[in-house]
Amino acid sequence: MRKRVCVPAAWVLIGVAGACWGADVGDWYLMTSHKEPQQTDGLHLAVSSDGLDWQVINQDESVLGPAIPEVFRDPSIARDAQGTYHLVWTVAWGAGTYKGIGYCRSEDLIHWSEQRMIPVMENEPGTEFVWAPELFWDDAAGAWMIHWSSSVTGRFPETLHLFNGRNNPRIYYTHTTDFEVFAPSRLLFNPDCLAIDSYLYRRGDGDYVIFFKADREQEPKRGLLLARAPTPTGPYTVDPRMITAPEEGWAEGPCAVRFGDTTRLYYAMQGYSSAYESADLETWASLRERISPPGGYRHGTIIRIPAADAERLLRHGYGREE
Repeated sequence: MRKRVCVPAAWVLIGVAGACWGADVGDWYLMTSHKEPQQTDGLHLAVSSDGLDWQVINQDESVLGPAIPEVFRDPSIARDAQGTYHLVWTVAWGAGTYKGIGYCRSEDLIHWSEQRMIPVMENEPGTEFVWAPELFWDDAAGAWMIHWSSSVTGRFPETLHLFNGRNNPRIYYTHTTDFEVFAPSRLLFNPDCLAIDSYLYRRGDGDYVIFFKADREQEPKRGLLLARAPTPTGPYTVDPRMITAPEEGWAEGPCAVRFGDTTRLYYAMQGYSSAYESADLETWASLRERISPPGGYRHGTIIRIPAADAERLLRHGYGREE
């Protein structure tokens, strides 16, 4: 198990440019989420100047209602080089109706394009679900990489017993340059355990890290793990040391953001959101006593955004008198 230390009260964290474009020390942070327990009311947003204290947008009401049934969960957002925001999310618990994910885009985080379904697993007829899509810009490929967790009937029978005896998820991915044409889905890696809720993070050239929620044979059986690779598409080597403490075994939805020389790993627990921080991805400091996340927010992503975009969100009236 990884060593955990207390965070000194005087530890000052300075945000610098991470994996997104146009980031600087004046940037704010945007959090996307669905809201428990509804799961059907759409996109919720919050902003923060320091990544710790958060202000909800639109009085904590949804800013984007879902146009694709059955659910709206796990919204992931990314900003491209032109300043356009791309959003993907989980549209169903199972794959009986949809073998894909939701997608739309926005120039200002207020007005959104038509929502549509991307059938990312249509080339896998045995797909049982498509959950928790995430976006990552793959420099080497010159394309967006979308990755998610799916269980495919008959795959990896050696780990089928680890959860419910029916679902056996792993992480899959596709590439696209325009969100219109997509490469056939492929397995990203097999960690020899159940894997959902992946988040891909670039630490530097030739140093890519994927965080994910694992169910495995050895103790602690459930929590957040990481794997490393020289490229976004692998090959990945899993670090067997659990990041989260055993009492946080329900932890899910990891999301990593660079803060100066450290990495902050946000995640959700049952009824609460929290974060760890690390300079080396070896020793993790809990920020639970310092973070003030919005209540009920679950499994979104956190990215840097220009301060002007955060201020626009805070000013916007959403149909009320401004």
